[in-house]
Amino acid sequence: MLVFAACSWACLRALLPKRQGYWAWIGVLTLPTFYGRAIIFSYAEPFLTPRPFAEGLCLLAVGLLARRRFGWALTCLLVAGMLHPLPTIAACLILWPWLVLQDRRWLHLLWMGVPILVAATVAIAPFDGLLRPLDTEWLAQLRAINGQLFVTGWARQDYAILAFDALLLGCAWRRLDPSFGRWCLAALLGLALGIGASLILVDGLHLELPIALQLWRVHWLVHWLAMASMALLLQQALSKHDFPQALLLGLTGLLVWMGPEGVWLPFAALLLVWPRLTDRLQPRARTLMGALFALGITLLALQYVSNEWLNFRQSGSQLDLYALDKRLFAYPLVALGLPLAGLWLWNRASRPLRALLLVGLLLPACVLAGLRWDIRAPTRRALDAHANSPDLFDVDIPEDATVYWDNMSLLGTWSVLRRSDYYDPQQLSGLAFNRGTVTEAVARIIRMTPLMNETYACQQRIQGQGVPVACTLSPASLEAACAPGSPAPPDFLILPFREPIRTFGSWIPRDIATAAPLGQYWLYRCKDVITSLRQP
Repeated sequence: MLVFAACSWACLRALLPKRQGYWAWIGVLTLPTFYGRAIIFSYAEPFLTPRPFAEGLCLLAVGLLARRRFGWALTCLLVAGMLHPLPTIAACLILWPWLVLQDRRWLHLLWMGVPILVAATVAIAPFDGLLRPLDTEWLAQLRAINGQLFVTGWARQDYAILAFDALLLGCAWRRLDPSFGRWCLAALLGLALGIGASLILVDGLHLELPIALQLWRVHWLVHWLAMASMALLLQQALSKHDFPQALLLGLTGLLVWMGPEGVWLPFAALLLVWPRLTDRLQPRARTLMGALFALGITLLALQYVSNEWLNFRQSGSQLDLYALDKRLFAYPLVALGLPLAGLWLWNRASRPLRALLLVGLLLPACVLAGLRWDIRAPTRRALDAHANSPDLFDVDIPEDATVYWDNMSLLGTWSVLRRSDYYDPQQLSGLAFNRGTVTEAVARIIRMTPLMNETYACQQRIQGQGVPVACTLSPASLEAACAPGSPAPPDFLILPFREPIRTFGSWIPRDIATAAPLGQYWLYRCKDVITSLRQP
């Protein structure tokens, strides 16, 4: 994430003057980062995968292109493509329109499509998938599991975020510096290319290679530029003392990200015509509208704080179980406003006051951040403390055994036990690349679904009552998980409930900070489960 932040800064310094670059930088780091299917994807994701590094290299390529260093920009794109081709290809959908806006001769790159079409026609892999549609079964399986692949299957909020980003880029194109505005225009053109190609080639024709390329991912760079644009539009409004416009922009963004569906539309329309409208309004009318916008922001903030406080109380008022401080600081206008307020104070402070701000505010904030940087759940931290511990349950689990650990997000099985788990739905990335993968994954998920549903329902009862609840899984769900057949069942189950079946061991995770127990997990062998279920 620090590498991504550094690449973002290097890019923005090439696109904008230093002061504007700082505003845009804070915008892309603190405003919501989700794109596409918002519940799944975000740029600068907090996972150690190749994707954030590929995105950072693409941003470096943007900055290098802006400085006319084409060789280095191409090098960055090649390395990014080797790390993760999907966001790199998506970024090229914006880089190419920008190049065309500078020089129409870049349109000649379209001739590269001719050999690709020839390769597709004569069935040379991987281009043969460009003209080959998915079969009916594979298509149905992808629609059922990977809804993000099909733009027509996105949720309404996903469309709202997409439309709001386009609105921000349109406003930035017309109202901000022309050099940055051309990048916003290129992003709008790239967005049209990526989403349009997805609608036609994927949702319409169901072609195999376009589904795998996921050209809708162009939205990641579009959203990055939109968040930079939002911060710059806020700076422009505040520098002109147009506080109602700044409040309107903030309110519209909050309604898009966390408000009721559709409520943001009239405010977005008002934002679009504001420059023409503001000159015709009387000062009192502008002041009244600004007050109404501020009231809306306040009500949304109060609603957010009350919901977070309720969740915090339901978690036992423990920061380890529910990171209330992080959740409050993550509120978009707080996350954006605090660093910008600090910048404002710093620029206007005398030397003694700067020293006071440094010692009394910035250093304590850094110490607090150092103490609270790890906001993972205590169980996750306990698992990390036992990494590479295949004897965690005091039993020898064969190296070739497959283990399903309920609700452990793969961390327990792969990182701690060093054993395989091919039953958890969270490891379904890449289903669009191979028909056999999705077929096998669906079959395994169907096998484990009754067990997963029952354990989830039991966990919900525990959270609702706030006290431990005695849960016993039904024989039917255990039979479905462990019965012989195709696909093969896991060799072992690790469940958070004690079953009337022989156990191979148990483990009590403890909070790293307090040593308090965090529940208990039991290890069962599927062969013993089936033997027990079939006894009279």
